Amino acid sequence: MSDLESTLKGHIDRFEGGVLQGWAARIGDESPVNLAVYDDQGVFLGEGVADLYRKDLESGGINKGNHAFSFQVNTLLMEEGRSIIIKCKQTDKFVAKSRFEIENIKPSASVVVEHLLGNKLSFTIYNHSIDDESKILTFSIGKEKIGTYEFSKKEKMHSSHIWVPAKFLDNAYHVINVGIQGEVGSYGRLEIKGDPILTPWDFLNHSRKEAHFISKPASADGRYESLTLNLSDSNRVSDIKDLSIAHTVLVEGYQGRKVYPSFSLPKVESPEASIIIPAYNKFELTYHCIASVFLAYNKTSFEVILADDCSTDETAKAEEIIGNLVVSRNEENLRFLKSCNKASELAKGDYVIFLNNDTEVKSHWLDELVAQHKADEHVGLTGSKLLNLDGTLQEAGGIVWATGEPWNAGRNGNPFDPAWNYVREVDYVTGAAMCVTKSVWEEVGKFSEEYAPCYYEDTDLSFKVRDAGYKVLYVPHSEVIHFEGQSHGTDVTKGLKQYQVVNETTFRRKWFNTYKKGSKPSLSTMHLEKDRNIEQRILVIDYATPMQGMDAGSHAALQEIKMMLALGFKVTFVPANLAPMGKYTSVLQKMGVEVLYVPFYYSLDDVLQRRLGEIDAVYITRYDVAQKYVDVIKESGKPILFNNADLHFLREIRAALVNNDEEAMDLALLTRDEELEVCQKVDAILTYNTTEQAVISSHIAQEANMHITPWIVEPKDSGPQFHEREGIAFLGGYNHKPNTEAVEYMVKEVMPKLKVRRPDITFFIYGSKMPEHFKDFETDNVKVKGFAETLDGVYHDHKVFIAPLLSGAGIKGKVLDALAYATPTILTPIAAEGTGLTNGINTIIADDVDEWIEAIIKLYDDDKLWKQFSENSEILARENFSYQNGVKKMRKIFESVGIFTSL
Repeated sequence: MSDLESTLKGHIDRFEGGVLQGWAARIGDESPVNLAVYDDQGVFLGEGVADLYRKDLESGGINKGNHAFSFQVNTLLMEEGRSIIIKCKQTDKFVAKSRFEIENIKPSASVVVEHLLGNKLSFTIYNHSIDDESKILTFSIGKEKIGTYEFSKKEKMHSSHIWVPAKFLDNAYHVINVGIQGEVGSYGRLEIKGDPILTPWDFLNHSRKEAHFISKPASADGRYESLTLNLSDSNRVSDIKDLSIAHTVLVEGYQGRKVYPSFSLPKVESPEASIIIPAYNKFELTYHCIASVFLAYNKTSFEVILADDCSTDETAKAEEIIGNLVVSRNEENLRFLKSCNKASELAKGDYVIFLNNDTEVKSHWLDELVAQHKADEHVGLTGSKLLNLDGTLQEAGGIVWATGEPWNAGRNGNPFDPAWNYVREVDYVTGAAMCVTKSVWEEVGKFSEEYAPCYYEDTDLSFKVRDAGYKVLYVPHSEVIHFEGQSHGTDVTKGLKQYQVVNETTFRRKWFNTYKKGSKPSLSTMHLEKDRNIEQRILVIDYATPMQGMDAGSHAALQEIKMMLALGFKVTFVPANLAPMGKYTSVLQKMGVEVLYVPFYYSLDDVLQRRLGEIDAVYITRYDVAQKYVDVIKESGKPILFNNADLHFLREIRAALVNNDEEAMDLALLTRDEELEVCQKVDAILTYNTTEQAVISSHIAQEANMHITPWIVEPKDSGPQFHEREGIAFLGGYNHKPNTEAVEYMVKEVMPKLKVRRPDITFFIYGSKMPEHFKDFETDNVKVKGFAETLDGVYHDHKVFIAPLLSGAGIKGKVLDALAYATPTILTPIAAEGTGLTNGINTIIADDVDEWIEAIIKLYDDDKLWKQFSENSEILARENFSYQNGVKKMRKIFESVGIFTSL
């Protein structure tokens, strides 16, 4: 290898849009060269492989020419004035250095690559610079440039498109990268899977059942999901024949249907929800809709009520085709509005759902609508996200402008855009798919008959519900495909559609005093106007998305966000890594939090440039996140609330002292300087205990706006009694070193000595991300349990919860969880910080091995003391860590930086 290393050659040809291009080879060796990219200060920027063919390389004698490279590097880590260095990854040998210095790092624009429909790639440009020159966007896949687009930087924001070449419409995944000519950064990315079939699916109904075509429609993924969820539920296995029929019905489509195979809906005596589907003829639509209701997986029990308005087709005998269907059949033609009102009188459920017959619902559409009502008694009306047949967004809640004109928010946009994927209050939701609490429905007088026969009754209902003091919510995780215009057409001069114009005047006259103070119609303010009834806008930044149950930090972040929401704030959350995290991101969105992520934002700098202007305050957690962005935020004049999570340098100093590690101590002192610099720049400092406040104050030697961050302990059932429990337990996330140290201390120092005196006492270890060596700790009195799906077992099954932390800082969520469960504890002094627990009153504080052994035996055997500690812990949790007290404290914290709320 040494001979080959001496012949290692390469060159950097081009660096633009985050893509580095060039070549690298070992002369005489055809194997690909693995490359690592650094700047000249040693910062790692990325890696790739030189294995692409270039004819000029072969002509130039570089083996057979298979040594070119083109790959993405991380431009976010780059600094102006530095050079790029490429090394051979296997040998760390130098390959090439750029002949230029890095410049133009700060982007002049950011680009959101929105979606690919057919071969049309849509995008939106957000300009950051103000000079007059034009710029050219470059779109590339791998090393191939697929398109360019010239734009003027005078335009603040605008949308356009390019056409993707046919070679990339191959049903394979490709990543489109967007750069700006002459700039090194990558300013937009999107993974696509291009479909070579560009014929609209409305014209391919004849092939829907054919192999290779069944999965093509945009709705196919929803049907597959529904089928999978149903088949995985053993309670639905008996319905397999009916499920198969329903699935086949949806695959075949409603167009031209003449045959209607029978199937049965679930028979429910006391349904939670009553789904009312109004219909007048067009049974092919109604049948398709009900099949989708049956196929869609939901845990909410329901009945389906067909409101038949004197139909003359198969609708007149629908109950003979669909089993367990409830029918409200009119003796005379009542039209849509009165027919719905009449059908609602048959509803047995606590929730009344109105669903157009020209719809196809997806799994959990019903659960999500009902869940918002159950979570908040002040919610009166909820509405679904409506999708077009091609998968684009039809509506994400409605806006009524100051002119009285209603708009469908998000029309024809990307349904995955974070702007449309969080629960929020809206002016109205559409009757195509909405859920109203039955009591509220009756309280407000149902649909107002002044809008008969149809149109504007849903908008009016939304206004009546809100006027009665209830919330109207858009619920994005309830997804419904709406075949718009199938019921009444689209021509407003004919048939029932003409009442859309007539009733617009009625609505405007009735609600003028309600909407007149709003804004005038504007696409540019849509992103602000879509949020209703908010007090202030708060941007929350953390290093990652909180993952409930994984660590105490996640619990704290979620509780703090809940308190901000309770104060009426619109919360926009952005993880520093901008990674959407599946169900954990959804948890935030369902709470009403807007979560920003790639590819809609490409960096935190991009977020600040595009969104900081609308924000009233910024709440940042962890100093290493804050130090990167505090200066930019300060320049904007926005107040910064800094939650240190724990005092990093204090934790590091304690760990260095425990391990007698001088090098670690030097690093801890560097952390101290950086962390305190952040503290001096922010407007408010939040810590979890007074110890950290004192440490910070002693260092910065200036008046600081300091607060204790409220922590919420939600009371739990106390669980089994003393004699029904066994063992002692610890819980931790083991990517956090103090937790690993605590377990090692117990296993190596305490448990061997405890076993001599009390071999019957077993130590149970729970938690996430356990190190591999923990499996070696298993003995007769040590049990490694792993990740706990629920905390009930951790705190209910065992007599004592212990926290033998030797280092660390901040408040210990695991200890406060023990308070919530009223489980007695034994703690080190560090573990007790900020909890309010007092030695001998509601816990035992143990410092050395002998103290730990005596404390464990004492609390393990004394049922009277155990009960006293349990009761006192419950009192402490109720008095110091209640939700109500937490909200009050959070209000005062925001008021200290000038952010007030009327709630």
